[in-house]
Amino acid sequence: MQNTRISHTAITLANPDSSAGPQTPLRSSRALQPLTRRSFLGGAALPLLPGIALAQSPAKVAGTLTLEPHAVVASVPENFMGLSYESAQLRSPNFFAPSNERLLAFLKTLSPRGVLRLGGNTSEFTIWSPTVQPAGPQEAVGPDTGSRKPRPRTVISQEAVKNLAGFIKAARWQLIYGLNLGNGTPEQAAQEAKAVLEAAGDQLIAFQIGNEPDLYHRNGLRPPDWTFEDYFAQWKQFADAVRRLSPQARFAAPDVATNVEWITNFARRGRSEIVELSGHYYAEGPPENPAMNIDRLLHPDPKLERNIPLIQQACRMSGRPYRMAETNSCYHGGKAGVSDTFAAALWGGDYTLQLMQAGFTGINFHGGGLGYYTPIAFSPQTGFSARPLYYGMLLAREFAGTKLVRAHLNASGINATAYAARTESGWKIAIFNKDSQRDISVRVQGISLHKPARLWRLTAPQLDSKTGVTLAGTEVSRDGSWSPGQEEHLSPAGSILTIEVPAASAVLALL
Repeated sequence: MQNTRISHTAITLANPDSSAGPQTPLRSSRALQPLTRRSFLGGAALPLLPGIALAQSPAKVAGTLTLEPHAVVASVPENFMGLSYESAQLRSPNFFAPSNERLLAFLKTLSPRGVLRLGGNTSEFTIWSPTVQPAGPQEAVGPDTGSRKPRPRTVISQEAVKNLAGFIKAARWQLIYGLNLGNGTPEQAAQEAKAVLEAAGDQLIAFQIGNEPDLYHRNGLRPPDWTFEDYFAQWKQFADAVRRLSPQARFAAPDVATNVEWITNFARRGRSEIVELSGHYYAEGPPENPAMNIDRLLHPDPKLERNIPLIQQACRMSGRPYRMAETNSCYHGGKAGVSDTFAAALWGGDYTLQLMQAGFTGINFHGGGLGYYTPIAFSPQTGFSARPLYYGMLLAREFAGTKLVRAHLNASGINATAYAARTESGWKIAIFNKDSQRDISVRVQGISLHKPARLWRLTAPQLDSKTGVTLAGTEVSRDGSWSPGQEEHLSPAGSILTIEVPAASAVLALL
């Protein structure tokens, strides 16, 4: 980590959860801006990485955060926040339904305007059947774990689509919907798309045709010599068939796993066909690799840093924005002791803000069921609950609808990031201290501050804690509700604000 970094910039594709096999994982990036993180524990013991013990209090590092108030680097859409689920979840038509009030509450708490994406590996094993009558209790479908066993087919019914449309309208969210390219036909896709579009209307942002097609040559969906040209030709057949039945249909593509070149190629060849570019990113994987751990998760990935400018260039070339349509910490469902810990909250909040600052239009964290990395856990026996990652997303969602400005954090040798945004009423500043041992004292400069700041702390007992996570002193309740319970009030000295950020924590300052 550099001693000086600007609050993160961008992000891009990485090893997908959906279908990535054992390949070199991509990770969070700081290409255009620097980073920093952590959370405040009052007088409690400092959180430590497993196996680390401190004989005395860690040294405090002095840092400066210099804002350039007129240098706007990104305008963040209000619907930036999002979730991604497997298409197989639709086999339970009452899951995404207006009657599922608990899940609706979790979505509304996460964002008043968000995007639900349905896709993943199981989208390539769906069958559209407008006449089937599904039955059975509500069930949870978790993320795909990358098993090579034959996947069961999921029948998607008219009832499931109708309920899904009612669900997103009740949440005031929007929808990205995946169609089956891997095992489907253009005619089947066209019929399914027509039903979805008629039900969802303007709530539907776009269809995706195929999930991670850059891996088809490895997962048996296409021959070993499968290329982008083969994919693009088949994609066109499906898109044309959909448009013949639904001329108003919109598309996002290419929704690849790791191959950034496919994004560039689609930006060049298919820009007139789509409303946005899309892809996937996973910070780590596979989960059985011992090297995939908390320390790795909380540090930047050079490969991702190289890819960020390529995606931004593709956006400029095509005139189309980019959405991270599927993402999370460790592919194949996540890793126990990493993806389900407080470290994932720090990583997820910081990562989301990196994408905002990169100029991306949104992020969809993949999840479902009791998968280790899911933001919202669910089982029919225990109901819904917020995992640590959800709290990091809650902090980051405060920047939706704002204008991020250039922010330079200088905190010598410490693993930390910072971001700042202008709002209609003032400023929002987020600082993440990912160092497991050292506190930082950050002096904010570059803007005139004449009123007290309200501080929300993102905290937990330890980096590997799975419970006890709070934002502004409050846990998310089982009914999906949350509101800040503890706000610190910090007055500037003159026009300088100094914010203390203990090890392994984060803070949001509202001015």
